[in-house]
Formats: sequence, C-alpha cells, structure tokens
Amino acid sequence: MENQLFELARKRRSIRQYGNKRIDDDVIAEIMKVALTAPTSFGHHAVEFVVVREAEMIRKVGACKNFGGSQVNGADTVIVAIVKTSDKRASEFWIEDGAIASAYLLLAIEQYDLGACWVHIRNRKGKLKSSDEEIRQLLNIPDGYTVLNLVALGEKGEKKAPYTEKDLKFGNIHMEKF
Repeated sequence: MENQLFELARKRRSIRQYGNKRIDDDVIAEIMKVALTAPTSFGHHAVEFVVVREAEMIRKVGACKNFGGSQVNGADTVIVAIVKTSDKRASEFWIEDGAIASAYLLLAIEQYDLGACWVHIRNRKGKLKSSDEEIRQLLNIPDGYTVLNLVALGEKGEKKAPYTEKDLKFGNIHMEKF
C-alpha cells in the first residue's frame, strides 16, 4: 500500500545549513496555503504568520533568542508563527494550534525538497526581555499575540538520510491499553 504522507514525513529532517538559492515567492505562497489549512480549536483560526525574507531581519529575529536562535542564519526565509492569545475563546489551546500549523509548514516545505528547522521561542530569553517580546517589538506585532516558534527554511545545505522503518519506535505504539 502506498503511503504518500509517510514518504514525505520520513524524508523531513531538521536542516540547519542552507544553500544560497532564492526560493520563489510562488513557492512560499503555496507553503503558506498549506499552513492555513491546519485545524484550530473551535475553528477560531487564531494562528497567524509573519514571513521574513530580508537577510538582515532574519539575523535580527534569530538574535532575539539567547541560545539556539543562530540556526536561522543563512535561511532564505523565516516564518514566525504567532497566535492571537487575547482571543479568550482561542487562548486555551494556543500552543497546540500554533504547533499543528507549524507541523503543517514543515511538511509543506519538505514537499518542495527544501530544508527547514523549528526554532522554539515560547518561554525563551532574549537579550533584555523574553524572545517573544523582542520579536514582537522587532516585527511590529501588536499586543495580544504571542510568538510560539520560528520555522527557518531554504535550499538544503546538508544531506540527512530519510528515516527507514527500522528507525521507527514501534514499541511506542500501544493498542487498547498501555
């Protein structure tokens, strides 16, 4: 039985080194369409994105995280996943909603054979404030939104072998009971 989603998912690996190829705006638009199809709690669609393409701004966004933010350096694009946490109806599940949308992004990026890496922002420290506060200020994101993560993407600058069925931890699956 062919499982196209498994074939895509097994190839998706975190890439932290990027080539110099510029990603076409149309490809970015197609990737973003996939992210907008992600389910959200109660259908509130509180997840939004800031797409950063300018190299100096990408570097500044990465610098808003004391440890681990440099993995965006060299990326062609950084997608900032933000959630409207001021919406009381959507705020209970904001982390889950943002994470699901970001997972959709990662798979959509792999579909175009591009590299990508999730960069965690929630509860991380910046230079003077939290990473969230510094990124919101840098990108003019209004109050009432919270930055969950970044997704850096670009031409793959490193090769990683796809997962095989031997790599999968089938013991982590429990049927009916643990």
